[in-house]
Amino acid sequence: MGIIIKQSIKGSIWSYLGVGIGFITTAYLYPNFLTTDTVGLLGLLLSWSLIFAQFSSLGFHGITARLFPYFRNKSQGHNGFLFIALIVILTGFILFLIFFWFFKPYLVESNLEKSKMFADYIDLLLPLTFFTLIYVQLDVYNKVLYNAVFGIFLQEFLQRLLIIVITLLFVFQVLNLHQLVIAYAAAVCAKGGFLILFLALKGELSFRPNLRFIDRKLRNEMVSVGVFSILTGLGGSLIFNIDKILINQMLGLSATGVYNIAFFFGALVIIPSRPLLRISGTLIAEAFKRNDMHYIADLYHRSCLNQFIIGAFLFGGIWVNIDNILIILGPDYAEAKWVIFFIGLGYLVDMVTGANAQIIAYSRYYRVALYFLIVLISLAVAAIFLLVPIWGIVGGAVAIAGSFVVNNIIRFYFLYRKFRFQPFTSKFLWVLFALICAFILSSFIPEMNLLASLIVRSSAFTILFASIVIGFNVSDDAGHMLQNLLNWLKG
Repeated sequence: MGIIIKQSIKGSIWSYLGVGIGFITTAYLYPNFLTTDTVGLLGLLLSWSLIFAQFSSLGFHGITARLFPYFRNKSQGHNGFLFIALIVILTGFILFLIFFWFFKPYLVESNLEKSKMFADYIDLLLPLTFFTLIYVQLDVYNKVLYNAVFGIFLQEFLQRLLIIVITLLFVFQVLNLHQLVIAYAAAVCAKGGFLILFLALKGELSFRPNLRFIDRKLRNEMVSVGVFSILTGLGGSLIFNIDKILINQMLGLSATGVYNIAFFFGALVIIPSRPLLRISGTLIAEAFKRNDMHYIADLYHRSCLNQFIIGAFLFGGIWVNIDNILIILGPDYAEAKWVIFFIGLGYLVDMVTGANAQIIAYSRYYRVALYFLIVLISLAVAAIFLLVPIWGIVGGAVAIAGSFVVNNIIRFYFLYRKFRFQPFTSKFLWVLFALICAFILSSFIPEMNLLASLIVRSSAFTILFASIVIGFNVSDDAGHMLQNLLNWLKG
């Protein structure tokens, strides 16, 4: 457990450093120095490459995560595991190339009018998909070799560092627009190349075949897990990218750029959830092995409560400063206000339902997660087609938030029916009370200049919210965290 917690802490540090860099890039540099079309292009290239990479992986990342322990033997080159991975990856990428060859004319034609820049740079999807595919597979491989941090460093920190450097070079006119787009694609591809180099230096890249190691039972299990992973991996990638793709098809590249920037602010609510759920998932898996349902129920409750506290604090802090945020973004991003609200609200609901997805994933009912994912995607797509023509990009945000709410209600009901888990208590009302009170009182602060307003409103909201949560002892974990902080400050 010590290794897990240490790596989670290190990973969280890199994630938060990356968020800081990403905030400067997305909140200041993009809105002030890039057109909304350019911002939309960069986000769209990333979204399509992620979906294509998941398709091309043919589910082998899931096979790695679940079945690599059967192959583990460094002295034997892990019994030819990477040779099999290489064959599957190349096969998947060839299938993607065939699909892309037939699909490209439609993508170009459908984007010529509203998103010509995307049509012009569509061939960048080839290297982006290949290196994203390499990263996705080798990152999972590196994790099962007990190194979960390096992939986070590459994805969350190094990539964002390269992107901010590239953007600054454009700002200072060292790069022109064409060079900016090419350099952005290279920065996204770089993490796959660095991961190959890292594993090679560690001596963990062995492509020596050993097909005799795979007996009939293991082969059947690999096929079963692979098919399941194709569906869940592709579905997971779709739900986090389909809104941007459909908004581009329906409204054009400029609207997609505004949506991408707004989505970034709304998604800030969910970022602290990632390291918490990473730790929770490991603990839940071990608890299921020893059939400790009381422990899982307690962890479920604490994950819901603590994530609600963190999510409510971030959501309230963003919304109390929303007018200041819109001033920073500029007039081109006026529509971003309610996108930020609904995306943030959707992720807040996702946080208040805690580790429900992890409990299902590590239980004997793990396959039902696929059905929930199908429902989630179907709801999101249907709602986007219904609401975007009416409300524009705000309709896309409402669609995503609404599908998150429905999906989490289904998960909650499923866990209650199967395990009688019910994590919510009166303490959740205290968190809601703290959010409402802190927001209302902070809203009465008079208008000031931008920097002073950000500092005063954020400080007032933080003090009021924390005073209620800590004062009424809403969460033991929050109280312990504060006590540890005070002890650290005392020396």
